[in-house]
Order: sequence, then C-alpha cells, then structure tokens
Amino acid sequence: MSKAYRSLQNFRDRISANLVIKKRNILFFLALLIVFILAVLIRLSPLIHDTRLIKAFDPWIQYYNAEYLSTHSIYDYFHWRDFKSWYPEGVDRFGLRPGLTFTIVTIFKIFNFLGFPVSLYDLCYFFPAFMGGITVIAIYFLGKEVLDRKCGLFAAFFLALSPGFMQRTVAGFFDNETIGVFAIIMTFLFFLKTIRTGRLTYSIIGGVFSGYLGLSWGGSTYVYFIIPLVVILLILLNKYNQNVLIAYAGVQGTGLLISSLYINFRFQEMFTSLEVGGIILFTGLLIIYHIIYTQRNERPKLYNSIISFLKWGIIPAAVVFAVIIYTVPDIIPFGFGTKFQSILNPLIRNQVAFVASVAEHSPSSWSIFYYNILIPMMILPLGIYFCFKRYIAADIFMIVFLLTIFYFTGSMIRIILLFSTAAALVGAYGLVNILKLFGSFYEEQRLEIRRRRKKVLRRRKTLGKTEIYGVYLLVGFLCISQVAHATNLSITSLSYSQLVPGGVLHDWEDSLTWMRNNLPGDSVVVSWWDYGYWLTPIGNVTTVNDNGNYRVWRDGMTGISLMQTNEIYSAQMLKELHADYILVYFGYFYNGLGGDEGKWQWMLRIPNNHYKTYLNLGLRQDNWAENSVFLESEYINSTSGKYRDKWFQSQLVKLLTWGLPTSGEYQQGTLIRQYIDTISQNRDNEGNTWKSHIENINHEESQVFSVEHFSSNGLVKLFKVDYTPLESKFSIKQPKVFDTGYGTFKLQNLGTKELEITNVKINGNPKNFTMGSSINDNILSEDEEDIVWIDTENGYEVGETAKIEVTAIGGGKYTFTNSTSNFFVKEAEEGAIKINREGSYLIYDEELDQSNGYLEIENIGESPVVIDNFYVDSEEHVFSSVEYLSGSSILEPEQSANVYLVDSPVSFSDPIGAIKTIGVNTRNNIKDRILLGTNLKSENYEYQLTIIPQDRIISPERLSQNIDSTRIYINPTNDTFARINNDGTVTVNLKIQNTGTDGFFLSSLDLLTGTWPEVDTLSISDYTWNIDGNSYIDVNEINNVEIDVDAGILSMNDEIGIKFTGVLEGTVASDIGFLHVMNETADISILDNIEGIDTTFINNNSVGQVLIKNVGNETLNLDLSNCISFNGSAIAEDINLIYGSVVLEPQEVSVITFNYSEILTKDDIVELTIQTEEGIFETYEVIVIAEET
Repeated sequence: MSKAYRSLQNFRDRISANLVIKKRNILFFLALLIVFILAVLIRLSPLIHDTRLIKAFDPWIQYYNAEYLSTHSIYDYFHWRDFKSWYPEGVDRFGLRPGLTFTIVTIFKIFNFLGFPVSLYDLCYFFPAFMGGITVIAIYFLGKEVLDRKCGLFAAFFLALSPGFMQRTVAGFFDNETIGVFAIIMTFLFFLKTIRTGRLTYSIIGGVFSGYLGLSWGGSTYVYFIIPLVVILLILLNKYNQNVLIAYAGVQGTGLLISSLYINFRFQEMFTSLEVGGIILFTGLLIIYHIIYTQRNERPKLYNSIISFLKWGIIPAAVVFAVIIYTVPDIIPFGFGTKFQSILNPLIRNQVAFVASVAEHSPSSWSIFYYNILIPMMILPLGIYFCFKRYIAADIFMIVFLLTIFYFTGSMIRIILLFSTAAALVGAYGLVNILKLFGSFYEEQRLEIRRRRKKVLRRRKTLGKTEIYGVYLLVGFLCISQVAHATNLSITSLSYSQLVPGGVLHDWEDSLTWMRNNLPGDSVVVSWWDYGYWLTPIGNVTTVNDNGNYRVWRDGMTGISLMQTNEIYSAQMLKELHADYILVYFGYFYNGLGGDEGKWQWMLRIPNNHYKTYLNLGLRQDNWAENSVFLESEYINSTSGKYRDKWFQSQLVKLLTWGLPTSGEYQQGTLIRQYIDTISQNRDNEGNTWKSHIENINHEESQVFSVEHFSSNGLVKLFKVDYTPLESKFSIKQPKVFDTGYGTFKLQNLGTKELEITNVKINGNPKNFTMGSSINDNILSEDEEDIVWIDTENGYEVGETAKIEVTAIGGGKYTFTNSTSNFFVKEAEEGAIKINREGSYLIYDEELDQSNGYLEIENIGESPVVIDNFYVDSEEHVFSSVEYLSGSSILEPEQSANVYLVDSPVSFSDPIGAIKTIGVNTRNNIKDRILLGTNLKSENYEYQLTIIPQDRIISPERLSQNIDSTRIYINPTNDTFARINNDGTVTVNLKIQNTGTDGFFLSSLDLLTGTWPEVDTLSISDYTWNIDGNSYIDVNEINNVEIDVDAGILSMNDEIGIKFTGVLEGTVASDIGFLHVMNETADISILDNIEGIDTTFINNNSVGQVLIKNVGNETLNLDLSNCISFNGSAIAEDINLIYGSVVLEPQEVSVITFNYSEILTKDDIVELTIQTEEGIFETYEVIVIAEET
C-alpha cells in the first residue's frame, strides 16, 4: 500500500514539475516575443510623424537599384551602366553588392505572386524594421550558444533597444547593414556551434551566412579577419581541437566560395588581396599546424617546441611587424603593408581629405559610446570578467569580438552598430552571470540544503533577501532606463528623415519634386557629392558625382568650382563637368541643418589631394597656389578660426547668400533672423563683420549664374550656369616686370570667342603695350596664347611690388578684367639677339618693282624682346611694313622668328648687287646688324649667291670692348680663311653656293680693306683669283674660290672683305664676308688700340692691361701665374683675366690686367712680353701713361 502511495505521489510531483517547466517556457518565449515586437515597433517610430520617407543618402541608391531590378531582367541588371550618374562616363550600378537588392526584390516578387498588393517602396521602407527584429532573434540564439537562453534573452533585449543598432535598422534606413549585422551574428553563431559540436553541417551553414554577408556588405572583411584571430588565440591558449579546423574551414571556405559570385570579385586577389589571400595563406598554415597537432602524442617534444615557439615568438614578431607597418609599410609586398597600416592605425584615414570629410568616418568620443549603448556599456567589465573566468572558446571569441570592434569604433563612428551587437552580447553575458550568482543565494535559502552548509551560511550572513531583491530591482531599473532612452531617441531623432531637416523643413522634397517635374532627365546638376544619391533617384536629373565616390578627383572639381574666387574660372571648371545647373544647400548657419557652409574645408582639401591629377588634365588656373589648388590659410586663420576675405569671395558664399537680406525686422527663431544675427555678430580675421562682406556682394552682376529655383525656405538653391562669358575668358600667365623699363606676361584666350585686348595697367596705371602675334590688331583667337610686352617707362625698382590688370572685350559684348596677384619687380636679365644669315636675304622684285627682305631673328639672350623696328643702312630708313612669317614680334629666350620686310625705303635695284646693312632695334635697346648683298627676283626665277658658311660673328676685339659693330665676320675654318704666308703674301680661301632657283656666272670679286663701312677696294693688280671648275654656277652648286694677294698689301690681323657678284644678262646676285688675316702657324698678337680705345697700357701707378688675340691656326693656353713678363725677366703680379678665357681658340681674344712690381713714371717704356704654355710669345713696348687717363 505504501509503495502504491509513493508511486502516486511521485507521478503527481512529475506532473507538477512539467507544468512548472511549461509555464516557465511559455513566460520565457512570451518575453522573447515581446522583445521582438518591441524591437520592430520602436523601429517603426517614423510612422508617428507620418513621414514614410526613406532615410539618409545611401538607402536611396539601394532603392534605385532595387527598382531597376524589379522592372528589368537579371541580364539587364548585370549590364546596366547608369549614365545619369557620374556623367559622362557613367557607372556600373550592378557593381553594388547584390545581397540586399536581390533579397528585397525576391520578397517583392513573392508578395506579388501571392496576390498581396504591396509596392516595392513600402517593402524597402518597412524592411529595415522587420530585419532589425529578426536580428534580435538571431542574437538570442547566439547568446544561448555562448551561455544559455537567459543570456540570449538579455542580449536580444539590449540589442533591440540599442540606439547604435536602431539608427541603422529604423524604418526607412534601407541599407546593407540591415542584413549585414544579421548575417554576421548568424556566421558567429554557427562558427561557435561547430567548435562545440564538431558538426560539419553547422560549419557549412555558417559559411552560407558568411557568403551572404560577403554579397551584401563590406563588413564581411571584419569577419574574414576576426575568425583567424580567434583560431590563433585558441592555439596559443591550448584550446585548439579538431572542431576548430572544421569550423574555420567550413565557414571561411564556403563563405569565400559564395562571395566569389560578387561581380567585382577578382581571382587574382588570392595573391594581391589581404582579405582573400590572407585567408588562403592562413588556411594552409592551419592545416600544417593541425597535422602537427594530430602527432602531439607520438611526438610530444616536437609539438611542445612548436607551441613554445609560437607563444614566445609570435608576440615579439607581432611587435616588430607592427613597428614596420607604422613606419615603413611599403616594404611589405603586394600592398599588404599599407592595408595593415590602415587597419592597425585607422586614424591614417584622416590624412585623406575625402575620407575625413565623411561624417561616418569620424572618430568616436566616449560620450558617443554611452549615448549609443547605455546600460550594456556599464556592465561590459562584468562580461569580460566572466569570460576570463570560464575561459572556453566562446569566451575567447567574445573577448576578441568586443575588443577589436571597440578599437575600430573608436576611429570610425559608423561601426557603432557592430559594437552595439558585441556590447549587447557581452553585457548580457555578464549580467546573467551576476543574476545567477545572486539567484543562487536566494535558492539556497529556499531549498533544503545540508545542515553543515546551513551553519556556514548562518555564520557568514553575507547576503539576505533584501540585498538580493535590491540587485534584481537595480537590474529592472537599468532595463527600464534602456527602454526609456531608446524610446525617446526613436521618437525624437530617429523618426525623421534627412530629407526633412529639423523634421519640419520640406525644402528638399520641394526642390527634388520641382526638378523631377520641370527639368529634362539629361539635365546635369552639379552639387557637393553628399546629394548625388538624392538628385538622380528622386529628382530624376543627371549628376557628375555622388556618395559612391568612385572618382574622388571629380568631387574635388566640384569643390574647385564652389571655392573659386574667380567666377569665370568657376564656370570653366563647371564646363569641364558638363554642368547645366549648380545646386547648393544653405543651413543658415544652424549647426543641426548641415548646410554646405559647414563643408567648405573639404571643398579645399579634396582638390589639394588631387592637384597632380588636375595638372595632368590641364585644368590649372593662374590663381592656384604654387603646389596645390588652394591655400586654406587664405580662407581662414587656423589659429583663431576667423574667416579671411577669400572665404567671402568664394562662389559658394555668393550662391548661399543669394537673395537674402542682411538686415531688417524678422521674427525671433526664424531662419532669416538666425542668418542676420549670425552675419551681424560674427567677425572676420580683420575684425570686420561678416555682414560688411556679404552686403557688398552684387549677385545681379553675375555673368555666369542665374536663379532657376529656390525651395520654400531657401535652403536648397538651384542656379542655371551660363557659359556665354566663358567664351570670352582669358588667363594671365608668367607676369614679370623688370627694373629697366619693361615687363612681359602671357595671355591665353580660354573661350570660344575672339578677344580684343584694350587696356593694360600696372598698379592701376595704364601702360603702352605690344602683343606678339597679335601686334597689328591686339586680338586673340580661340585657344590662342600670345606674349605681351609692356613699356613701364623706367618706373620701377627691384623689390617693388607690381600687379598687372588686363581689360578685354569678348565677342563684342562682354568687357572682362583679369588681374594677377602682387609680385616683385625683378632685375632685368641679359638680353641679346642675332640675325641668322641662313634665313636672311634681300630681293629686288623686278615684276613688282619692290625691294623686300627676309630675316631670321633669334633671341640668344635671357629676356624677352620686341622685334618690330627694322632698318636699312641707317636707323632713319625704317621698314614701314613688317610681316611675321613664323614666330611673333615678341621673342622669348631661345625663340626665333622669320620676318618679311616689305618695300624697303632704300631701293635694292640701284644697283643690283649692292651691299646693304640690315639692322633691328628692340624696345629695350638690344640691337643687331648684318651685311647682305641684294639679289634679283624676275618673273620666273629668284637669284641668290651665298658665301658659306653663312654664319657671321662680330669682331672679337670689338666685342671685348662693347663697341657697337655689325655682324660681318666669317669664322675661319679649314676651308675658309685668310692666311699670311712666310713670303708676306696672303692666301684667301672661300666657298660659294648658288642658293637661288636659276644659274648664273661668277663674273668678278672685289677685295675690301679697312673697317666697315670705311673700306677701300684693292686694285685688281694686287691679287689674282681662280674658281674650281666652270665660272657658271648651277642651282645648289658649291664652288671653291682661292685668292692670292701680293706681299706687302696685308698684315697680320688686317680685315679683308670679299664681295662676290653673279651675273646673267646683268647683275643678279651678290654676297659679302669679312675675314681677319691670320698666321698659317701658331701665333698671338697684342692689340693696343681698337677704334680709339686703348686696350693695352700701363699706368704710372704700375697697373696695366693687355689685349691678346690668337692670330694663328692652333689652340693656345695661358698660365695666369707667369704669362706676362717685363723687360725679359720680371714677372707681372696680380694677373687677372677680365674677359675671355685662358684657352684661346683661333681668333679669340682675352683681356688681362696686371701689376708691375716697380715704380713707374709717365712716358717710361716697358717691354711687355706675353707667352703661352706652348711657348708662343709676343713682345710689345708699352709707354707708361698717366693714371687719370
């Protein structure tokens, strides 16, 4: 009977226990359901304000892609190049990760197949909220896996109400993160399950979620890195087993295989990519380790040695590796070093202006962590403590997950949503362990325990019911705080779309709707890149950049156009962008509205990062900085934060403030009142109010921008761009002003209309100017560049500042003024020009009865020259008509021009064959002259006779004394010379060529002595001559002429001129050249006087000078230490070379000064000897002269 009673009693107890368990299960899962519903409802908070708008920027491009896929085939989608974005090149929209797009379109198709009339937009709008709820369920299972279902429930609760996670899963935030975080949690869940159970199925499922993550979100990179890190720690901490390899191989292998379906996946990344190549490399190393691991029992010493090496070698190696990455990452191959550097030192991203300009990439402060996490943040230390206490694989994973994501979140605020996940999990883990601890005390007081245990508890009296209830009450209070905090944020800040600034300003909706309804879809609207994902999907206009930032240098071009102070240069950049309209967003200086007035720094910095790109594209303007586009210091004082003048002169400020009053009575709290108060109170770097700058802007004077549409509150402003003024744009380059009365600069017509240059000023004063190619009309054609020479009238000294201002009329309509910045006046460079005989000759045109000349002028100096003054025989006989066949009237150094001199004031026909002096004078008094013979041009032929070589030089001795001279001398060669023989006769050898178009006879030649033009003609009885071959010289024929002059007619260094005349039924051609008589052997000569100038002398103060000329046929060398002696013995002192060289080529001269060692008096005679290193010497008696002479 008693047995039956006990059986019935046990049956009753089992039924009661099952009922209690079922009740607990129902309550537990009811709690989980409430958490799920709460997670979804709190994410539907935007519906409170009845604003069913997709949030932020990126979600709109996700919707744009989904909309396209829903109406096109998969083939069309994967061949979709969107030319409405990143115009004109377009962008492959299928390059967007397909996970989210295909997921939502699949759901949309299923709903429509089942007959549910739901729109794609509504699905995209509600999807993030429901996905947030599903992710909450996912973390429940992850929490259950790492500890138990209580941990999972608390983790789900914390994640459901985590602001950091809510902001990316709120209704309307249709972006990759909505499924990305879910996929990460599921990947980790099955990774840990596999480590615990060793089941390959779990590993493959985890890999499927990893692959889904790779197809959906760039955050997959984090998963690829953290799993190997966890495995390494498991090995080092002796937690490794076969399950770890199964978990790693299945998750990483399957995930990588599925991720490779992504269109942008490149298989070469296995060798060049850290993400892919690193996985494969680590997999190989792990397999090797596992083989060694399986042999640990057979070879324990080997295994222990490897483990010791890994433990004690990996840490120092990691330190060395980190130092290399921080200092010289480039030495690591395949670019891995730079990638590791950006991972280990995320702040490096701030060095790139574009990355730093993205708000989501900004570093996180401590307040951001608490604001977005709250309660889990406070209990994280508890979770970490219990992880270290239990110390199994799941705990190691949680520690690595939390610490790594905490590190990265500290440098990029966007990752706070992943940190929210880690914080919810670890925080729940710590909290549940604490509650279990206190719950155990409560259970010990309720349940029957051993007598000895009771005595111990009574003796300690550590905790009573009051303390335990207090802990539970505190936890409840913390949970309520989390609910209140999350609810408040969801209603206030998370419920509004960025399309509605402040929750009440519908300017963006207004403007985007206006554009969709009023602008053609191919209208190009340029704006700062932030708004690209709105303008194309919502406004249905074409854009040149957007939030994808595929070509960051294009963002920089937008920044240049907005921050330029020159409206024309801004228009030029906008034309490069093919802009029809430009849009700006003005926040009226309210910080919360996020207007363009707060983004201008990035509009400067991003262009500076791509300066070289713009140089290569030929986009540089003359007002750019020296090695960058902008100098930020010109816009703002970085110390005080005060704006400078250039900020107010930028096109951005002009466009933002367009149409706004700067004073007046407006209601407090309104946007316009805020704007007026701000500009009236804020001051610039000089202490002036902003208002003083803005009220001086005359927007109506703009020749480029005109108002197209202003939104209802004036936040969004759309301007039409008029390129008409750009057709008359010009730039000023290389401005220079010299101290000798002239200046130069270059002008380039950057427009499509002709420009007439009407005025040039320096420092506000009008100056006479001459243009190069446009000398006759001052007109620049499209794309033409010309140099301008300014007559400054000797008004400036070195070191003074100058500013050039140019006025032009474009297309007969617009008057433009452009100017340079201030620059310093320079010392004038040395100038020199040369008339090249190779391209110079004189012609008498018999048919036209006109005497014309052709000259080739070369600038052999270091400064520009104006060549517009040409004369014949004397400077009074100026050519009135000059045409430039090549080059222009202004020659820069090393440039040349071919000039056609029309209708000489001195006839070349009286007689034909006469020798004429042709000269050119420049504006800065640089001159050159040559001798040319006159030639005949008949109806059919043009005659020309040339002595070769054609090049002519100025007399070396005259050049040494700066004596103005004509370029008439032929530089002697082996074939061309005048040499004195031992018997006193002189042999002259020359070559002549027929350079005309018809042959002629060489009828005669004349020998001239003396200095040109004061020359005498030698009697034909004093010399004989002969020509090789026939006296008839055919076209292009070259003949040698030898002349023998009788003894006693010419002396050493005498000048001899040779004039040839060609005849054909009268004189038709002539030429002339001069030579100095030289010795047929090595020789030098001392020259004492050149045209009245003493060149060799000794003063009575014992200071002397000697002019030496090499009159032989060999190169000679002077030793300045002993080349001068006196009276056969005494060596000169303080010998100095003041002109020429110590190496004297034939016909070259040197001028040397010296001191005589003895006291001299006037009229003393000193025998001066010059000797070369080769032993060639010359002695000359010098009469001492008075010092004053």
